[in-house]
Amino acid sequence: MKILLVDYDNTLFNTNECVKASTKELWGIEADSEEIRKIKREGKSAVYSLAYTKYSHLAKPNLNMINYIKDRIKEGDLVFVLTARHCSVRPYADFSLLSHGVIVSGIICRNDEEMKLKDEEWKAKIISLFKGEIEVYDDKEENLIYFGKFFKDIKYFLVKEDEIIPYNI
Repeated sequence: MKILLVDYDNTLFNTNECVKASTKELWGIEADSEEIRKIKREGKSAVYSLAYTKYSHLAKPNLNMINYIKDRIKEGDLVFVLTARHCSVRPYADFSLLSHGVIVSGIICRNDEEMKLKDEEWKAKIISLFKGEIEVYDDKEENLIYFGKFFKDIKYFLVKEDEIIPYNI
């Protein structure tokens, strides 16, 4: 039995359209998740909160990844979804997973205090809680590189759209 730690945004579901719609409404500009990360501006949390509530219906499922983890669950592996989102928007993640027939061992999100950490720092903190044969799936190469500095015995996978790419660190 393996433990799969799978990112939610832009790994299981492409949420860029959610972020674009929210950014357009709140800031009057068009920007996706990657562009938002680079902007030095107050109010990013409001952009993401609106994106993952009002515009959650715009998220597109990564069916290849969804089917992959469903198969792994059938094989007996444990799957935990990690989302750097605040726990207040967790019901939207729950609903999207359930609407695609995905029942995971857990969804792990951040509380108020954890929101102060960078996404990759928070995920590394969560990864450290798991023991055994672990696989990590994320859409951000820089996250995988960051995790690799601390966890040598983990298998990493870069998820780019519908491709699941083994990633060597």
